[in-house]
Amino acid sequence: MKLSTSLIIGAAAAVAPSVTAFAPASTASASIHIALHAADIATDATEEPEAPPPLGPTINGWTPNADQPCYGLPGAISPLGYFDPLGMCSGGASLDQVKRFREAEIMHGRVSMMAVLGYLLAENTPTIAYGFDHPTIANNMIPEISLGVMFPFFLAINIAEAVRATTGWVEPGMGPVFTLRETYYPGDINFDPLGLKPAKAEDFANMQAKELSNGRLAMLAVAGMCVQELINGQPVLADLPF
Repeated sequence: MKLSTSLIIGAAAAVAPSVTAFAPASTASASIHIALHAADIATDATEEPEAPPPLGPTINGWTPNADQPCYGLPGAISPLGYFDPLGMCSGGASLDQVKRFREAEIMHGRVSMMAVLGYLLAENTPTIAYGFDHPTIANNMIPEISLGVMFPFFLAINIAEAVRATTGWVEPGMGPVFTLRETYYPGDINFDPLGLKPAKAEDFANMQAKELSNGRLAMLAVAGMCVQELINGQPVLADLPF
C-alpha cells in the first residue's frame, strides 16, 4: 500500500505539467488536489489500528491480559496446568473477581502452611500453655488455652489483617464494596523482611508459582490432619511406625 501511495503521488506530479499545458490553471490545480487527496486516503488505509489500552497497570511484571487464563496471573502449574473445573475464573469473570479469588487462595495457602507447622510443633515440642507435656491434640488446644495466652495471638492476627485490608482494598465509600486497589498485586502486602522478593518479572512469577503450589498442598494437608484427629482422637504423628 505504501508503494501504491508513492506511485499515486509521483503520477500526480508527473501529470501536473501536461495538465497545465492544455487546461486552465484552476482545472490543473483541482486535478492535483484530487490526486493528493486520494494519496492521503491511501496512506490512512495503511495505518494499523491502535492496540487496545491495557486493563490495568503493570505490577511485579504482570500486565492483565484478557486473552489468557486468570488474566495472565501465574499459577497454572504442571501437570494439571490451568485447572478450573468449576469455571470460577472463566465465563466472563471480571479482573477484580479474579484478583479477589487469587487473594483468597494465596492468603489461605499461607495460613495453611503455618497451620501445618502449628500442628506438628504444638504436639511434639514444648509449648507455652503445656510446657513439655502434651495432654491433648492440636484440634483441642485453642478452646483449652487460657485467654491470657491467646489474646496476644488474636491481637497480632487482627493487626495483620488490618494492614492487609489497608494495603490492598479500597476503603468503604470510595468505590464498590469488596474491591481491590487497581495498583495492588494479590498477596503482595509489601512485607519482605528478608529481601527475598525477586526484581525480575520472570523470577517473581516463578516464586509466586512455588508459593501457590506449597500453599495448595498445605491446604489439603491441614484439612487431612484436622479430619484425622477428629476421627481417631490421636496426634498427627501417633500412627507413624517410628
